[in-house]
Amino acid sequence: MRGLLAILLLGCALGSGRAPLADTVWTDANIVTGLDISGSVEPREAQIQIDGIAMAIRAPEIMAAIRSGRYGRVGFAVFVWAEGNYPVLASWRLIGSSEDALAVSAEVADRLRAIVNSDAAARLGALTDLSRAIDYGGAMLRTAPFSTAHSILNIVGNGIDNVGDGARPARDRVVAQGVTINGVALGYDRSIYEYFHQSVIGGPTSFVLAANDPEKLVEVMARKFVTEIVLNVDRAGQPAR
Repeated sequence: MRGLLAILLLGCALGSGRAPLADTVWTDANIVTGLDISGSVEPREAQIQIDGIAMAIRAPEIMAAIRSGRYGRVGFAVFVWAEGNYPVLASWRLIGSSEDALAVSAEVADRLRAIVNSDAAARLGALTDLSRAIDYGGAMLRTAPFSTAHSILNIVGNGIDNVGDGARPARDRVVAQGVTINGVALGYDRSIYEYFHQSVIGGPTSFVLAANDPEKLVEVMARKFVTEIVLNVDRAGQPAR
């Protein structure tokens, strides 16, 4: 996986050129990640999310992908979700350098660790409100302070929606707004992976991965950057102009 990434990144970096900046701040992608802290998340799964998201943000291959994009930067935000509550761990940031990535990585990991290791998680609710988490992430992308041709929502979780109408209607609403939804199914339960595949992910280049360790979160981020930034694919599947 990493070898393939290196080849793709090198080839695209050699052929890419930076676009001139205008008054509007453009990014190669605006990315929102929603992390599950509902009652079904075990301490080990919470730690996977803490370590995985921190590792992913600062991974060298991901920074190489960002730099090789047209604008050389992405918009990035992270929230956590449970039963109708969505604390924001990192409001919108621009990531265009290793320094940016390290700062955001530390902020997200510290805030997530503080929630997981306190009574705050219990106060957020125990049910898995996956549908509203999708809607919330979609709303964050619609109101992002940066312009982009690629809006991406990553949903990380370990259970099926057990609140409201289920995940599919929310998925369909958000995808209809031009958002690509990727999924990361925590744990070893294959049925959760299948549920994410059928009811959560959607849009161009969408995918779901099963994550049993922090490295999988790095993989999902890396795949996203290669498909949406380095390869610079537009909605019709043709090279973006």
